[in-house]
Amino acid sequence: MARILGLMSTALGLLLLLSASPTGFGAEPVSIPDHNPDGLTSFEWQAIPSPQYVGEPFRVILLARDENGASYDYDGTAFLSTSLGAYVVPAVVQFFNGVCDTSITVTLADHLSLRCFNDSASGLSNQIEVATGAPRRFVTILPGEQLAPGIAGGRTGSPDSHTAGDVFSFEVYLTDDWYNQVDLDDSVYLSSDDRFGRLPAAGELVNGIGSFTASLRTAGQRHIYVSPAAEDSLLADTSSAIDVTAGAYTQMLVVTPGETVLPGDTTSALGNTPGKAGTPDPQYLRNPFDVTVYACDRCWNPRAGTGNPVYLLSGEGDSCSPAVAELRDTVGFMFRFSQRGDNRPLWVRDSTTKAESYVTYIDVRARGTTIEVDPLTPDTIRAGETAAVKVRVRDANGDPVVAALVQFVRVLGTGNVLEPALLTDTIGYATSHFVCTPSPASEQDSIEISSGDADTIIGIYVRHLSDSLFAFPNPFGRIVNRESTLIFYSLHRASAVRLTIYDPFGNEVWRRRFNQGEPGAMFGDNVVYWDGRNKKGQRVASGVYLIQVLGMLQTGIDFKGLYRVGVVW
Repeated sequence: MARILGLMSTALGLLLLLSASPTGFGAEPVSIPDHNPDGLTSFEWQAIPSPQYVGEPFRVILLARDENGASYDYDGTAFLSTSLGAYVVPAVVQFFNGVCDTSITVTLADHLSLRCFNDSASGLSNQIEVATGAPRRFVTILPGEQLAPGIAGGRTGSPDSHTAGDVFSFEVYLTDDWYNQVDLDDSVYLSSDDRFGRLPAAGELVNGIGSFTASLRTAGQRHIYVSPAAEDSLLADTSSAIDVTAGAYTQMLVVTPGETVLPGDTTSALGNTPGKAGTPDPQYLRNPFDVTVYACDRCWNPRAGTGNPVYLLSGEGDSCSPAVAELRDTVGFMFRFSQRGDNRPLWVRDSTTKAESYVTYIDVRARGTTIEVDPLTPDTIRAGETAAVKVRVRDANGDPVVAALVQFVRVLGTGNVLEPALLTDTIGYATSHFVCTPSPASEQDSIEISSGDADTIIGIYVRHLSDSLFAFPNPFGRIVNRESTLIFYSLHRASAVRLTIYDPFGNEVWRRRFNQGEPGAMFGDNVVYWDGRNKKGQRVASGVYLIQVLGMLQTGIDFKGLYRVGVVW
């Protein structure tokens, strides 16, 4: 019974081997051998020439024998293995009339015997030498693993995990196709999928083995790559996955817009911003932006922190929300600079340990928050004239913004903006020009002016050459943010003028008289200001009012004009 159990155990091991065997070596499905009739007691091997070579098929002949050593007429199957384990392909062979004549392959290089067995018989061959095959591939063996020649994959065990930045050793083997070490010298190139990993770029194998050291810095699943340094047909190798874990929390990292975390970073120059990639985006005066603080190990891998309160530091007057926050792994802040300037500093401090991050430098720029229209910019001109539109851009602190882009866009009317985009000068001014093209009738043109976060719209009334009386703005009042209007009229000759304004019911509310030749009664254009008040200085009610202008000579009325203007409070 013990003998039978032993055979079954060996057979189970052989089944496991075959399930892992690579294709291309004639592996066959395993089946349970037929029950042998009484009388079969042994298998006799014909002498096998020595040496044989790993992976190369060779012929074997086996004879079935009875208890007297005579030939036994056996039709059935039997298992094959070696004296060192199950390294034979195929693992099951067939007997016909007591004879098995077949080809097999041995995958382990060593001195060994071949064994044939089933549940009632067994037999051992002569000892042979199985020599390694031709060099075929490299195999990387990590701490926690062992080279396993003769089986698929060539490795057993599980790789140890490593802390980022720690140094460990590994071996590279030159092997045949079945992972048996080939005792030849060779050279290899080494690399990894950790861009910051530290390991030799190349190395030498002596008698088929080389030992090297590595330090992987980026947390996560990493691999080591081995490739032939010479131009030959040897197969490159990728190691098993290495679990690289973040180390202990040792430092803080400030990341601003434009930057990304760069775990594993090997740079040590603070000017190269260790632990992160990219360049901080310029920020704008008093505009809040996101800042993230990371707890990191010595290799800049984010990890859990201590939970101590931390806060951001910069210049006076800058603000941050929240003011203080616990750093457990990451913490976010909204920060804003109160003053513009290049290379404004920003860093973080642990309020408990007083430890600080290195300083990040950010350019803080100003951009427009308000646009002031110069009082000399006209709001009424004749058709065909050119108007200078002058504005000044100020930032959130009320200071002029230098070299700010200002855009001028006509949004109403038929006029043309000659300089649609300008930069402000050294005191914040930009001046564009607006051409009011001649048109069949007077029109209201509007120009939208924008810079940074600021924009405004101004109106320019384009007066047609034939217009003799009009008012601008129209309507006017608090609702349109203009509490007065200008009354324009053109006289053919100097004459005394009477200007009267009537309410919607025909009642006189306001009157002015001008003597011939004085302002308001001169040849050509005249302008009169009305603030929407009556003769008593009281504001008139909202509504439509009639303006009448009479130009009088001794011979009679020389000019008469009527015009309606709206008042909205």
